Amino acid sequence: LDAGAGHLIHLYDARQYSSGAFAELKLDSALIHRAIQQKVSLPHQASELTNAEWQSVKFNKSGKLLLVTTKKGVALILDGYDGSIVNVFVGDDGHGKSNSSNNDYLNEPMAACFASDDKTILCGNGDGSINCWDANTGEKLRKLDGHVGRVGCIASNPKYAQFASSCTNTALW
Repeated sequence: LDAGAGHLIHLYDARQYSSGAFAELKLDSALIHRAIQQKVSLPHQASELTNAEWQSVKFNKSGKLLLVTTKKGVALILDGYDGSIVNVFVGDDGHGKSNSSNNDYLNEPMAACFASDDKTILCGNGDGSINCWDANTGEKLRKLDGHVGRVGCIASNPKYAQFASSCTNTALW
């Protein structure tokens, strides 16, 4: 892709890394922009968030979905086979608003992970809360409060129905 045209994800077989990527997923910036634009109401936010640097890429347990987090408070769920956008999650300001004019919370990295059920996405917010989202529908299932500051890290236990999150303190849920 040309510079600024989108993102590439190369998939490798860890047993045969020297053979090169067996798949390349191409994500067009225009598709990312449209998906983010549906989640925010201010046009300049959608443009800024579309161009945010990617921070991490994680597979769900089945390998069918990828979770991409950015340094600007956005998480993308991608189909693990064709790279199409399944859903987008935008950090909120602690009041459930992802489109207010005060968007300082969008200038922080998004901490997110798949829950152990493989169907839920856990996303940290700037106010110390955690949103639990349905990975496929994008519906907010629950909001958990418990931290004193921005949630900087979330990790799910793949074997049990629990996860850990942290800001200046660590919580087990």
